[in-house]
Amino acid sequence: MFRNLSIYGLPLSGRPSELIELALSFGFDALDLDILDFQRQADAFGAEHARRLMVSARLKAGSFRLPVDLAADEATFAAEMELLPACLDVAQAAEASRVVATAEPASDDHGFKDFFELYHTRLNAVGEQLASRGIQLGLAFRPEAEARTGKANQFITTFEELLGLVTTAHAQVGAVVDAWALHVTGEPLDVIAKVPAGRIVEVRVSDAPRDVAGSALTAEQRLMPGETGVIDAAAVLKAAQAAGFDGPVTPWANRATLAGRGREKTVRLAGERMEALWRAAELPIVTPWFMPVAKEEPVFAGVGIESDGEGDKSSTEA
Repeated sequence: MFRNLSIYGLPLSGRPSELIELALSFGFDALDLDILDFQRQADAFGAEHARRLMVSARLKAGSFRLPVDLAADEATFAAEMELLPACLDVAQAAEASRVVATAEPASDDHGFKDFFELYHTRLNAVGEQLASRGIQLGLAFRPEAEARTGKANQFITTFEELLGLVTTAHAQVGAVVDAWALHVTGEPLDVIAKVPAGRIVEVRVSDAPRDVAGSALTAEQRLMPGETGVIDAAAVLKAAQAAGFDGPVTPWANRATLAGRGREKTVRLAGERMEALWRAAELPIVTPWFMPVAKEEPVFAGVGIESDGEGDKSSTEA
């Protein structure tokens, strides 16, 4: 497994060179791609030019977002599918082998069976494009009750339901294991072992506030891993490792919980928390080739690592 920094997971903005420097400085091994921006650079200057910074930094490509709306109307889906091959060619040139998408939790237009068949058909079409380029698609889902409020028909609301879709889809389609989602739905960690072999595409780690039932959580309450210790992220990593996963592990938090922190402080804290998580999960920590900037001692709630620096302030205090 390797530590991945996501421009969507924290979220972050900035020039590629700035994000790469932050990833290197604070112990990350990989960085998610903004694939549409990367494609624009590749179209203008060539793929080798576009990926030169990642190559020189020795950073892996984490994942990128599927530029196709799987739940869109037929015309939109068809138009996006026409553009997909060129985008995937660029991703392949960038050695980006993982793409992610989020399944809809509910629909006004489709009942469960019809929506399932629609997704199944479209995932097969996307999977065919992915297979020839050696790219896997990881499906995530939105577990919060607010995500389906007001919708007539529920669709994918639990990891078990997600697996029902994944296991019948194209072989290039897998699952994103999300510690937050499992906490919200209350599903046991042994559900991770049910993912077909080799089809865990990404693991996302977060934390949750104390004294709030999982089923009552909203997306805005999603905290950076190690904030409270309510979610046992180390146990999630151990379960994923036991299932054969060796891919990107990404810290994920809502923008509202990071208010008041600048970009560098956010990535610094995320790097500290990920290092502490690695130790808690008894995973090997490889000394980076890049000399990082001075860091505080890592802080990870519930594993006995403490700090007197700014890293142990809760996000609500920022």
